[in-house]
Amino acid sequence: MKMFRNYAAVGLVCLAALNSCSSDNESNGPKIDYDRQAMVVNYADNLIVPAYTDFKNKTEALATAVDAFVATPTVTTLAATQTAYQDAYKALQNASLYEFGPADEQLLRTNLNIYPTSTAKIENNIAAGTYDLHRSANLDAKGFPALDYLLYGAGGGAAVVEQFTSGANVANRKKYLQELSTLINQRANAVYTGWTSGDYSTTFKNSPGTAVGSAVGNLVNQLNYDIDVTKRAKVGIPSGRFTAGSALPEKVEAYYSQTSLELLKQAIRAEKATFMGFAANGINGPGLDDYLDHVDARYNGGLLSDAIEAQFDVALAAANAVQGPLSEAVTTQSQAVTKVYDELQKLIVLTKTDMPAALGVTISYTDNDGD
Repeated sequence: MKMFRNYAAVGLVCLAALNSCSSDNESNGPKIDYDRQAMVVNYADNLIVPAYTDFKNKTEALATAVDAFVATPTVTTLAATQTAYQDAYKALQNASLYEFGPADEQLLRTNLNIYPTSTAKIENNIAAGTYDLHRSANLDAKGFPALDYLLYGAGGGAAVVEQFTSGANVANRKKYLQELSTLINQRANAVYTGWTSGDYSTTFKNSPGTAVGSAVGNLVNQLNYDIDVTKRAKVGIPSGRFTAGSALPEKVEAYYSQTSLELLKQAIRAEKATFMGFAANGINGPGLDDYLDHVDARYNGGLLSDAIEAQFDVALAAANAVQGPLSEAVTTQSQAVTKVYDELQKLIVLTKTDMPAALGVTISYTDNDGD
Protein backbone atom coordinates (compact mmCIF):
# COMPACT_ATOMS: atom_id res chain seq x y z
CA MET A 1 0.00 0.00 0.00
CA LYS A 2 2.89 2.37 0.80
CA MET A 3 4.37 1.70 -2.63
CA PHE A 4 1.00 2.41 -4.26
CA ARG A 5 0.66 5.71 -2.38
CA ASN A 6 4.15 6.73 -3.48
CA TYR A 7 3.35 6.00 -7.13
CA ALA A 8 0.06 7.88 -6.78
CA ALA A 9 1.80 10.88 -5.27
CA VAL A 10 4.35 10.93 -8.07
CA GLY A 11 1.53 10.70 -10.60
CA LEU A 12 -0.27 13.64 -9.04
CA VAL A 13 2.90 15.74 -9.08
CA CYS A 14 3.47 14.89 -12.75
CA LEU A 15 -0.14 15.69 -13.60
CA ALA A 16 0.09 19.04 -11.84
CA ALA A 17 3.31 19.81 -13.68
CA LEU A 18 1.73 18.92 -17.00
CA ASN A 19 -1.28 21.10 -16.28
CA SER A 20 0.98 23.98 -15.32
CA CYS A 21 3.08 23.60 -18.46
CA SER A 22 0.07 23.34 -20.75
CA SER A 23 -1.80 26.41 -19.49
CA ASP A 24 -2.68 28.89 -22.22
CA ASN A 25 -2.79 25.91 -24.64
CA GLU A 26 0.89 26.12 -25.50
CA SER A 27 3.49 23.41 -25.47
CA ASN A 28 6.83 25.08 -25.99
CA GLY A 29 6.68 28.48 -24.29
CA PRO A 30 9.13 29.44 -21.53
CA LYS A 31 8.16 27.82 -18.22
CA ILE A 32 8.40 31.04 -16.18
CA ASP A 33 5.45 32.66 -14.46
CA TYR A 34 5.55 36.02 -16.22
CA ASP A 35 2.23 37.91 -16.08
CA ARG A 36 1.59 37.84 -19.81
CA GLN A 37 -2.04 38.84 -19.32
CA ALA A 38 -1.04 42.18 -17.81
CA MET A 39 1.22 42.69 -20.81
CA VAL A 40 -1.43 41.93 -23.43
CA VAL A 41 -3.95 44.12 -21.56
CA ASN A 42 -1.46 46.97 -21.85
CA TYR A 43 -1.09 46.34 -25.56
CA ALA A 44 -4.84 46.18 -26.15
CA ASP A 45 -5.84 49.18 -24.04
CA ASN A 46 -2.87 51.50 -24.47
CA LEU A 47 -1.44 50.72 -27.90
CA ILE A 48 -3.70 48.77 -30.26
CA VAL A 49 -7.16 50.24 -29.64
CA PRO A 50 -5.75 53.81 -29.44
CA ALA A 51 -3.86 53.22 -32.71
CA TYR A 52 -6.99 52.06 -34.52
CA THR A 53 -9.05 54.84 -32.91
CA ASP A 54 -6.61 57.43 -34.21
CA PHE A 55 -6.51 55.78 -37.61
CA LYS A 56 -10.31 55.75 -37.83
CA ASN A 57 -10.48 59.41 -36.83
CA LYS A 58 -7.78 60.42 -39.30
CA THR A 59 -9.43 58.54 -42.17
CA GLU A 60 -12.77 60.16 -41.34
CA ALA A 61 -11.08 63.57 -41.48
CA LEU A 62 -9.52 62.55 -44.80
CA ALA A 63 -12.89 61.57 -46.28
CA THR A 64 -14.39 64.88 -45.11
CA ALA A 65 -11.51 66.85 -46.63
CA VAL A 66 -11.84 64.97 -49.94
CA ASP A 67 -15.57 65.76 -50.07
CA ALA A 68 -14.84 69.45 -49.49
CA PHE A 69 -12.17 69.46 -52.20
CA VAL A 70 -14.43 67.70 -54.70
CA ALA A 71 -17.23 70.16 -53.99
CA THR A 72 -14.92 73.18 -54.40
CA PRO A 73 -11.56 72.33 -55.99
CA THR A 74 -9.15 75.11 -55.02
CA VAL A 75 -5.53 75.28 -53.96
CA THR A 76 -6.73 75.85 -50.40
CA THR A 77 -9.08 72.85 -50.24
CA LEU A 78 -6.43 70.72 -51.96
CA ALA A 79 -3.83 71.70 -49.36
CA ALA A 80 -6.23 70.74 -46.57
CA THR A 81 -6.86 67.38 -48.25
CA GLN A 82 -3.15 66.75 -48.68
CA THR A 83 -2.58 67.46 -44.98
CA ALA A 84 -5.40 65.08 -44.00
CA TYR A 85 -3.96 62.43 -46.33
CA GLN A 86 -0.50 62.71 -44.77
CA ASP A 87 -1.93 62.54 -41.24
CA ALA A 88 -3.93 59.41 -42.07
CA TYR A 89 -0.99 57.75 -43.84
CA LYS A 90 1.22 58.32 -40.78
CA ALA A 91 -1.52 56.89 -38.57
CA LEU A 92 -1.49 53.75 -40.72
CA GLN A 93 2.18 53.25 -39.86
CA ASN A 94 1.19 53.06 -36.19
CA ALA A 95 -1.69 50.65 -36.79
CA SER A 96 -0.23 48.32 -39.42
CA LEU A 97 1.82 46.41 -36.84
CA TYR A 98 -1.34 44.80 -35.51
CA GLU A 99 -2.60 42.94 -38.58
CA PHE A 100 -4.33 40.11 -36.77
CA GLY A 101 -7.94 39.62 -35.79
CA PRO A 102 -10.13 42.35 -37.38
CA ALA A 103 -7.23 43.85 -39.39
CA ASP A 104 -6.39 40.46 -40.84
CA GLU A 105 -10.05 39.99 -41.80
CA GLN A 106 -9.95 43.33 -43.60
CA LEU A 107 -6.53 42.60 -45.19
CA LEU A 108 -5.63 46.12 -44.16
CA ARG A 109 -2.12 46.33 -45.65
CA THR A 110 -3.16 44.67 -48.88
CA ASN A 111 -6.21 46.86 -49.40
CA LEU A 112 -4.67 50.15 -48.28
CA ASN A 113 -0.97 50.13 -49.06
CA ILE A 114 0.12 48.28 -52.18
CA TYR A 115 2.88 50.30 -53.81
CA PRO A 116 3.96 51.34 -56.31
CA THR A 117 0.48 52.21 -57.49
CA SER A 118 -0.56 51.54 -61.08
CA THR A 119 -1.23 54.93 -62.62
CA ALA A 120 -2.31 53.24 -65.85
CA LYS A 121 -5.06 51.31 -64.06
CA ILE A 122 -6.17 54.41 -62.19
CA GLU A 123 -6.45 56.47 -65.37
CA ASN A 124 -8.19 53.62 -67.21
CA ASN A 125 -10.70 53.25 -64.40
CA ILE A 126 -11.36 56.97 -64.39
CA ALA A 127 -11.76 57.08 -68.17
CA ALA A 128 -14.11 54.08 -68.17
CA GLY A 129 -16.16 55.29 -65.23
CA THR A 130 -16.97 51.68 -64.29
CA TYR A 131 -14.74 49.44 -62.18
CA ASP A 132 -14.79 47.23 -59.10
CA LEU A 133 -12.30 48.38 -56.49
CA HIS A 134 -12.94 45.21 -54.46
CA ARG A 135 -11.39 43.02 -57.16
CA SER A 136 -7.82 41.85 -56.63
CA ALA A 137 -6.91 43.27 -60.04
CA ASN A 138 -7.37 46.76 -58.58
CA LEU A 139 -5.27 46.30 -55.44
CA ASP A 140 -2.58 48.55 -56.90
CA ALA A 141 -5.14 51.13 -58.06
CA LYS A 142 -6.54 52.08 -54.67
CA GLY A 143 -5.56 52.84 -51.09
CA PHE A 144 -3.10 55.50 -49.98
CA PRO A 145 -0.71 55.07 -52.93
CA ALA A 146 -3.57 55.81 -55.36
CA LEU A 147 -4.52 58.88 -53.33
CA ASP A 148 -0.88 59.90 -53.41
CA TYR A 149 -0.98 59.91 -57.21
CA LEU A 150 -4.30 61.73 -57.53
CA LEU A 151 -3.44 64.43 -54.99
CA TYR A 152 0.18 65.03 -56.06
CA GLY A 153 0.84 63.31 -59.39
CA ALA A 154 0.19 66.32 -61.61
CA GLY A 155 2.89 68.33 -59.87
CA GLY A 156 2.05 71.63 -58.20
CA GLY A 157 -1.21 72.43 -56.46
CA ALA A 158 -2.62 74.46 -59.33
CA ALA A 159 -2.00 71.61 -61.80
CA VAL A 160 -3.86 69.15 -59.55
CA VAL A 161 -6.75 71.57 -59.15
CA GLU A 162 -6.92 71.92 -62.93
CA GLN A 163 -7.33 68.15 -63.29
CA PHE A 164 -10.38 68.35 -61.02
CA THR A 165 -11.90 71.42 -62.69
CA SER A 166 -11.19 71.50 -66.41
CA GLY A 167 -9.24 68.32 -67.14
CA ALA A 168 -10.52 65.23 -68.91
CA ASN A 169 -13.15 63.11 -67.14
CA VAL A 170 -13.54 65.58 -64.28
CA ALA A 171 -16.70 64.00 -62.88
CA ASN A 172 -15.20 60.51 -62.97
CA ARG A 173 -11.94 61.72 -61.38
CA LYS A 174 -13.85 63.32 -58.52
CA LYS A 175 -15.92 60.18 -58.05
CA TYR A 176 -12.81 57.98 -58.02
CA LEU A 177 -11.07 60.16 -55.43
CA GLN A 178 -14.12 60.05 -53.17
CA GLU A 179 -14.50 56.31 -53.52
CA LEU A 180 -10.86 55.76 -52.57
CA SER A 181 -11.15 57.81 -49.39
CA THR A 182 -14.49 56.21 -48.52
CA LEU A 183 -13.09 52.69 -48.87
CA ILE A 184 -10.10 53.55 -46.70
CA ASN A 185 -12.39 54.92 -44.01
CA GLN A 186 -14.68 51.89 -44.22
CA ARG A 187 -11.77 49.51 -43.64
CA ALA A 188 -10.48 51.61 -40.75
CA ASN A 189 -13.94 51.71 -39.16
CA ALA A 190 -14.39 47.96 -39.58
CA VAL A 191 -11.15 47.20 -37.75
CA TYR A 192 -11.91 49.72 -35.00
CA THR A 193 -15.38 48.25 -34.53
CA GLY A 194 -13.96 44.74 -34.41
CA TRP A 195 -11.67 45.70 -31.55
CA THR A 196 -14.28 47.69 -29.60
CA SER A 197 -17.96 46.87 -29.99
CA GLY A 198 -17.04 43.64 -31.78
CA ASP A 199 -15.11 42.79 -28.59
CA TYR A 200 -12.01 41.31 -30.17
CA SER A 201 -10.16 43.17 -27.43
CA THR A 202 -11.60 40.73 -24.88
CA THR A 203 -10.60 37.76 -27.03
CA PHE A 204 -7.07 39.13 -27.30
CA LYS A 205 -6.75 39.75 -23.56
CA ASN A 206 -7.98 36.26 -22.76
CA SER A 207 -5.42 34.47 -24.94
CA PRO A 208 -2.09 35.59 -23.46
CA GLY A 209 -0.18 32.48 -24.51
CA THR A 210 2.79 32.20 -26.86
CA ALA A 211 1.47 29.54 -29.24
CA VAL A 212 0.60 30.28 -32.87
CA GLY A 213 -2.53 32.43 -32.92
CA SER A 214 -2.19 33.55 -29.30
CA ALA A 215 -1.88 37.19 -28.28
CA VAL A 216 1.88 37.08 -27.72
CA GLY A 217 2.37 34.90 -30.78
CA ASN A 218 0.49 37.42 -32.92
CA LEU A 219 2.34 40.39 -31.45
CA VAL A 220 5.78 38.91 -32.07
CA ASN A 221 4.90 37.73 -35.58
CA GLN A 222 3.32 40.98 -36.72
CA LEU A 223 6.05 43.14 -35.21
CA ASN A 224 8.58 41.14 -37.20
CA TYR A 225 6.46 41.18 -40.33
CA ASP A 226 6.26 44.97 -40.13
CA ILE A 227 10.02 45.29 -39.68
CA ASP A 228 10.49 42.98 -42.66
CA VAL A 229 8.23 45.21 -44.76
CA THR A 230 10.06 48.32 -43.58
CA LYS A 231 13.42 46.81 -44.47
CA ARG A 232 12.49 45.29 -47.81
CA ALA A 233 9.64 47.31 -49.32
CA LYS A 234 10.33 50.76 -47.91
CA VAL A 235 14.11 50.65 -48.30
CA GLY A 236 15.50 47.55 -50.00
CA ILE A 237 13.51 47.44 -53.23
CA PRO A 238 13.74 51.15 -54.16
CA SER A 239 17.43 51.30 -53.24
CA GLY A 240 18.25 48.47 -55.65
CA ARG A 241 19.12 45.90 -53.02
CA PHE A 242 17.44 43.18 -55.07
CA THR A 243 18.24 44.53 -58.54
CA ALA A 244 22.05 44.34 -58.55
CA GLY A 245 22.36 47.86 -57.17
CA SER A 246 20.13 49.52 -59.76
CA ALA A 247 17.94 51.94 -57.81
CA LEU A 248 14.20 51.99 -58.45
CA PRO A 249 13.13 55.38 -57.06
CA GLU A 250 9.58 55.06 -58.39
CA LYS A 251 9.02 52.12 -56.04
CA VAL A 252 9.26 54.11 -52.82
CA GLU A 253 6.20 54.51 -50.65
CA ALA A 254 4.37 57.83 -51.22
CA TYR A 255 6.41 58.54 -54.36
CA TYR A 256 4.38 61.52 -55.62
CA SER A 257 4.06 63.41 -52.33
CA GLN A 258 7.74 62.73 -51.54
CA THR A 259 6.89 61.83 -47.94
CA SER A 260 8.36 58.32 -48.03
CA LEU A 261 11.24 59.19 -45.70
CA GLU A 262 8.91 60.46 -42.98
CA LEU A 263 6.72 57.36 -43.31
CA LEU A 264 9.83 55.21 -42.98
CA LYS A 265 10.88 56.96 -39.79
CA GLN A 266 7.37 56.81 -38.39
CA ALA A 267 7.27 53.06 -39.02
CA ILE A 268 10.53 52.53 -37.10
CA ARG A 269 9.30 54.68 -34.22
CA ALA A 270 6.04 52.72 -34.09
CA GLU A 271 7.86 49.38 -34.17
CA LYS A 272 10.09 50.43 -31.29
CA ALA A 273 7.09 51.62 -29.27
CA THR A 274 5.41 48.26 -29.80
CA PHE A 275 8.48 46.37 -28.65
CA MET A 276 8.71 48.56 -25.55
CA GLY A 277 4.98 48.52 -24.78
CA PHE A 278 5.12 52.32 -24.93
CA ALA A 279 1.82 54.07 -25.70
CA ALA A 280 1.31 57.39 -27.46
CA ASN A 281 -0.23 58.81 -24.26
CA GLY A 282 3.08 58.42 -22.44
CA ILE A 283 2.37 55.17 -20.61
CA ASN A 284 5.35 52.82 -20.64
CA GLY A 285 3.65 49.63 -19.62
CA PRO A 286 4.74 46.00 -19.67
CA GLY A 287 5.99 45.06 -23.12
CA LEU A 288 8.01 42.46 -24.96
CA ASP A 289 11.18 44.05 -23.60
CA ASP A 290 10.04 43.40 -20.04
CA TYR A 291 9.10 39.83 -20.92
CA LEU A 292 12.61 39.26 -22.29
CA ASP A 293 14.09 40.67 -19.08
CA HIS A 294 11.89 38.38 -17.00
CA VAL A 295 13.21 35.28 -18.75
CA ASP A 296 16.72 36.76 -18.51
CA ALA A 297 17.29 36.71 -22.26
CA ARG A 298 20.91 37.61 -22.91
CA TYR A 299 22.88 38.87 -25.89
CA ASN A 300 26.66 39.34 -26.01
CA GLY A 301 26.89 39.46 -22.23
CA GLY A 302 24.05 41.95 -21.77
CA LEU A 303 20.28 41.96 -21.88
CA LEU A 304 18.72 41.09 -25.23
CA SER A 305 16.09 43.79 -24.66
CA ASP A 306 18.82 46.44 -24.38
CA ALA A 307 20.42 45.20 -27.60
CA ILE A 308 17.11 45.38 -29.47
CA GLU A 309 16.24 48.82 -28.11
CA ALA A 310 19.70 50.12 -29.04
CA GLN A 311 19.39 48.66 -32.56
CA PHE A 312 16.04 50.42 -33.06
CA ASP A 313 17.80 53.68 -32.16
CA VAL A 314 20.68 52.97 -34.54
CA ALA A 315 18.27 52.21 -37.40
CA LEU A 316 16.29 55.40 -36.73
CA ALA A 317 19.51 57.43 -36.56
CA ALA A 318 20.51 56.02 -39.95
CA ALA A 319 17.14 57.06 -41.38
CA ASN A 320 17.51 60.53 -39.86
CA ALA A 321 20.88 60.85 -41.59
CA VAL A 322 19.25 60.57 -45.02
CA GLN A 323 18.47 63.96 -46.51
CA GLY A 324 15.64 64.96 -48.86
CA PRO A 325 13.06 62.71 -50.49
CA LEU A 326 13.90 59.02 -50.36
CA SER A 327 13.18 58.74 -54.09
CA GLU A 328 16.15 61.02 -54.71
CA ALA A 329 18.32 59.68 -51.90
CA VAL A 330 18.37 56.13 -53.31
CA THR A 331 20.52 57.46 -56.14
CA THR A 332 22.25 60.52 -54.65
CA GLN A 333 22.89 59.11 -51.15
CA SER A 334 23.13 55.43 -51.84
CA GLN A 335 25.57 54.74 -48.99
CA ALA A 336 23.33 56.45 -46.42
CA VAL A 337 20.27 54.53 -47.64
CA THR A 338 22.22 51.27 -47.67
CA LYS A 339 23.14 51.88 -44.04
CA VAL A 340 19.44 52.13 -43.15
CA TYR A 341 18.83 48.76 -44.80
CA ASP A 342 21.83 47.18 -43.10
CA GLU A 343 20.79 48.42 -39.65
CA LEU A 344 17.25 47.13 -40.17
CA GLN A 345 18.74 43.79 -41.21
CA LYS A 346 20.66 43.65 -37.93
CA LEU A 347 17.46 44.51 -36.10
CA ILE A 348 15.42 41.77 -37.74
CA VAL A 349 17.99 39.16 -36.76
CA LEU A 350 17.52 40.14 -33.11
CA THR A 351 13.73 40.34 -33.21
CA LYS A 352 13.05 37.43 -35.56
CA THR A 353 15.63 34.93 -34.30
CA ASP A 354 16.81 35.77 -30.79
CA MET A 355 13.58 37.16 -29.33
CA PRO A 356 11.23 34.35 -30.49
CA ALA A 357 13.72 31.74 -29.30
CA ALA A 358 13.86 33.32 -25.85
CA LEU A 359 10.08 33.60 -25.56
CA GLY A 360 9.14 30.27 -27.13
CA VAL A 361 7.28 31.90 -30.01
CA THR A 362 7.14 30.36 -33.49
CA ILE A 363 7.52 32.71 -36.47
CA SER A 364 4.65 31.50 -38.61
CA TYR A 365 4.29 34.12 -41.34
CA THR A 366 5.81 33.84 -44.80
CA ASP A 367 8.19 36.60 -45.78
CA ASN A 368 6.47 38.03 -48.88
CA ASP A 369 6.09 41.59 -47.58
CA GLY A 370 2.54 42.33 -48.79
CA ASP A 371 3.46 45.83 -50.00
